[in-house]
Amino acid sequence: MSACRDFARLCAAVLLSAATVLPNTLYAQAGQPHPQAPPSQPLEVPVLRQHQPFLPYEHYGPYNAHLLTGGRGLEKPLPERDPILNARAPWTLSAWVKLDAVAPKTILIAGAGDPAAEDSRYFALIDGKPALRLGSGHALVAAKNIDNGWHLFAATYDGTTAHFYVDTVEAASGSIVSGSIDPQLILGPVTPPAECDTLPCPHFGGYIADFTLARGAKTSSEIASLGKDRPDADLIVFEEGSKPWPIQSVQYIGNRAPQDPSTMPQQNVPFSKPKAAPLPLSTTTLVATDAGGWILNGGWKLVEAPNLTATPEAISAPGFDAASWMPATVPGTVLSTMIDRGRYPDPDYGLDNLDIPEKLNRQDYWYRAEFVTPKTVPGSHLRLVFEGINYRAEVWCNGQRLGEIDGAFMRGIFDVTRLLRADGKNAVAIRVSPVPHPGIPNVQSIALGSGLNGGAMELDGPTFMSSEGWDWNPPMHDRNTGLWQPVRLVASGAVEIGDPQVVTHLPLPDISQADVLINVPLRNVAEHTVEGTLTASFEGVEIHEQVSVPPEGVVVKLAPAAFHELHLDHPRLWWPNGYGKPELYHLTLTFAPNGDAPSEKKLHFGVREISYELSLLNNEGELKRVNYDPTLGREAAAPQVDVTHEGMRQVAQGWASSIAQGQDNSPVFEPVADTRATPDLIIRVNGVRIAVRGGSWGLDDSRKRVSREHLEPFFRYDREANLDVIRNWQGQNTEEVFYDLADEYGMLVWNDFWEVTTDSNAEAEDPQLFLANARDTILRYRNHPSIVMWCGRNEGVPQPIINRGLIALTHQLDGTRYYSPSSNQVNLEPSGPYSYENPADYYNKLDPGFAVEVGTPSLPTLEWFSRWIPKQDQWPITDDWAYHNWHPYGAFDQHMEAMFGMATSLEQYEQQAQMMNYVDYRAIFEGFNAHLWAPNGGRLLWMTQPSWPSMLWGILSSDYDTHASYYGTQKACEPLHIQLDLAANLVQVINTTREEAKQLKAEADVYSLDGKLLLHKDQMLDAATDNVTNAFPLDLAKLEGDTTVIVHLALSGADGTLRSRNLYWRAADDAGYRAMNAMPQAHVAVSAHAVQGAGEGMQRYSIVLKNEATVPALNTKLGAFEGKSENEVLPAFYSDNYVSLLPGESETVTLEIPAKDAAKPLTLKVRGWNVAPETVEAHERQ
Repeated sequence: MSACRDFARLCAAVLLSAATVLPNTLYAQAGQPHPQAPPSQPLEVPVLRQHQPFLPYEHYGPYNAHLLTGGRGLEKPLPERDPILNARAPWTLSAWVKLDAVAPKTILIAGAGDPAAEDSRYFALIDGKPALRLGSGHALVAAKNIDNGWHLFAATYDGTTAHFYVDTVEAASGSIVSGSIDPQLILGPVTPPAECDTLPCPHFGGYIADFTLARGAKTSSEIASLGKDRPDADLIVFEEGSKPWPIQSVQYIGNRAPQDPSTMPQQNVPFSKPKAAPLPLSTTTLVATDAGGWILNGGWKLVEAPNLTATPEAISAPGFDAASWMPATVPGTVLSTMIDRGRYPDPDYGLDNLDIPEKLNRQDYWYRAEFVTPKTVPGSHLRLVFEGINYRAEVWCNGQRLGEIDGAFMRGIFDVTRLLRADGKNAVAIRVSPVPHPGIPNVQSIALGSGLNGGAMELDGPTFMSSEGWDWNPPMHDRNTGLWQPVRLVASGAVEIGDPQVVTHLPLPDISQADVLINVPLRNVAEHTVEGTLTASFEGVEIHEQVSVPPEGVVVKLAPAAFHELHLDHPRLWWPNGYGKPELYHLTLTFAPNGDAPSEKKLHFGVREISYELSLLNNEGELKRVNYDPTLGREAAAPQVDVTHEGMRQVAQGWASSIAQGQDNSPVFEPVADTRATPDLIIRVNGVRIAVRGGSWGLDDSRKRVSREHLEPFFRYDREANLDVIRNWQGQNTEEVFYDLADEYGMLVWNDFWEVTTDSNAEAEDPQLFLANARDTILRYRNHPSIVMWCGRNEGVPQPIINRGLIALTHQLDGTRYYSPSSNQVNLEPSGPYSYENPADYYNKLDPGFAVEVGTPSLPTLEWFSRWIPKQDQWPITDDWAYHNWHPYGAFDQHMEAMFGMATSLEQYEQQAQMMNYVDYRAIFEGFNAHLWAPNGGRLLWMTQPSWPSMLWGILSSDYDTHASYYGTQKACEPLHIQLDLAANLVQVINTTREEAKQLKAEADVYSLDGKLLLHKDQMLDAATDNVTNAFPLDLAKLEGDTTVIVHLALSGADGTLRSRNLYWRAADDAGYRAMNAMPQAHVAVSAHAVQGAGEGMQRYSIVLKNEATVPALNTKLGAFEGKSENEVLPAFYSDNYVSLLPGESETVTLEIPAKDAAKPLTLKVRGWNVAPETVEAHERQ
């Protein structure tokens, strides 16, 4: 999550100390620069007593500036009481000006006052001619244009007459009546829209030297003397208006001592007793995989290194006595093994994590397994492959040291052909070390709060730094040390196939054909050239190439120019969720040498092309809106977008990257006429703009339990919430199964690397280790079509040495995706808010453009409490809540109490919170919809994935339970959706599909809480593809009064089929919702039966809800349980939930659960805001 709150706490003291060294330091009270020193020098601020008179001085400046046309200007405050601001005060304004070659014909250059006010004093160009602009509609204009060299602009005013000079020659004069001006100097202001040539209005672009506002009107001879000092640009240090991205100057490296004991959490029950899991297999078996080779399954042992005295040679020898070691969970972390063996309790329950010692992250461990050499083709080479070890490992096999692995995301690949015994057992042993800087974590409690995020582990770079503790995740006491990914044994011939790359290219906008390019690295371990046949095959395609592989290896390029089969007609395209099927192709590569063992590699890929709408500063300093297709420029030596620290610059609307030098006319850039999203990102897939809606996965699982079985339900939940993007925050989820599932479920992946917030968290101390892990990550995962972005750092830019390295690696090893150094600000919005906000503000105030982190509290369900919080600590709010991250920022509780009254029980608190959950999360995404592309291009929740039983951010829980916020999100992100803009009370229809929806009927009905119809409106309309269509406004102000009304929206097709429905409860203010407490109970009839149509391993049910009352039934929640027990069936995929129904209205909900859970009788429980609880049994198929 964002560390912005942490930064705010740190910077207060820094700002206090910096007050005496800022440029243009001002006198206290008056704000006046010191008259005896240049304004750019550090000054000591004298203290003025209130009775001291104002002390004027001769001039302000001189200021020197370099400004970009598409950038931003510089503001210099003036003392509010200075007489020079007065209407009749005499003054002189002067500056040397050098225009850019592309200077607009009409533009303000520099001056004093508010340029949009009636009175101001500005140098300008008007129709290309130098001018003195004195407020709106008043100007002295020279007769001739000027060239792009240096020119002196000067103006004087004696109280009645103004004189304007260009290059010391008077160009115009006149008597004027001018008012007082605002206390500011601006170099390169925004030209008022009514006066500029194009929108958005540019800034002055060029150089300004010696810009000065002086007291008194200089004479013509004094003006002439100014012209003798033509500026020497080589000797001037110009201040940049569009400053480059700064280098980090502040960082938090965690606690130096444990927190005060008085702030430690307390609970009313003792810690739970550990419970051992069933033992894994006692012997290691080699399990063949679809990708080739074998996984070393079972038979792993683990011991703490301090408990061992044997040498590595002995430990790694077959037959070593490891009987006293623990049977290990592999893949898995050290802590996972210890929990599974019954040494420690489950850290997810209550405060049981506090019963696990911190020493686990301050000692090494040994893993060990023995396996039998498999039978292979003669001449085969065998390699041990370690897919992921955290953090550092020393690998031994059969008494021999193989090498080291550094970093959690680095593969270890070791040739063991000559070490393995042909007819006997082999032993592999790995000494694993935790991160060097495990830190001292914060322990959350009511007294402490959430504490600061992270700490020392950020120094270690590529690891699971959130395991030191974050506001959504407690510290994992082993810091996720261990063999967290599988260990494989791979066989190949003397020529091994490395990491292939598949590149697909579409001749957009044509998507009826595609080219496939395959780069195949061949590594030769023989000492001579090997001849052989390389074969590539995938659906309907098979090609062969005769290849000579020298000892140093070769990269074979297979392209349509040589193999027409690689030009595909009517390809099956990979689309993000909601835009089409995520089609995949399956590639098999084989190298068959003449008379030797073959090598094989399998992978899947998707045919798709990603491009990026961005506003970039071109080589002339203009901000240009372009569509950037990096695939077209992947063969170039360097990327066409400059995202170095110098290349990222401040612009009027935030920050923007630049077009690399000499690349303004590169074919990778296509001009975009629609500039409404300037400067923010819009992502296109296959030429189609994608409404990017999703959220961050901070960590898939707190203990890195990342099997496909564990993770797949979360991907299905995201897909069925109509989301299309997952952010791999901080690269914490970098594993094959994560990307495989994203590919299959059509989820775009915004892929971070491993650095945290600039000027808040520490930076990686070993750039080489960091970049080595990044290199391996790109090579391993670049063929996954789901990856849409590489991102260098969370909320900031990596230090220059790492940023430059990532720029090079992402281009050289991939070249088909944009690399963004930062997850926010640069062509993106700032992060946040992370608090409860007025839902209406998401429609017109909060997070415009592309916002990568938006968060608000989301309380889990009542059932969740029974599973994860001891009953004695469930109510009132206790430290168990705080330890499970309940820190509801933004006065959540106060607003909830204002709306619904103070809760007196857990049941009431949860019920009220679910009402807020639904409304708030629906508003986040409907607010995005309301201004799609103008300027909104993306909105991602902080966060969608819970790593453990957390209470703060998620729309679902780590045990697969779903909150009302999940269904508010699901509703708002419907591909065809009707909604009410809460800020404008405007009914809108959103169509984010690739097809226009015609002859739709939009209807709105407004009811009182007792079910009386107050208003009806309807309209026929067509909904354009991938766009928002405004229907009609609703006048709710006179209906709301001091109570609540119900707004029901429906969207029907031409055949009358309901395409979308939505329901809101609306009041004029928080207090107006109190009327909902008096709503009569509604009876919702429920019937359910099993039906056909579920996917493999699933059972589907059809559930009909009908409101039989005369009043609306709000937030009706369904839950599925095993028979009459309290054991909730999870995962449970509902097509809708927390359903609100008008009197007499019904809705059919589908439910899918794992078939194994359907073997038992299924009971459905219903409750809601004003819904009488009911329990029914689901019937067998009708």
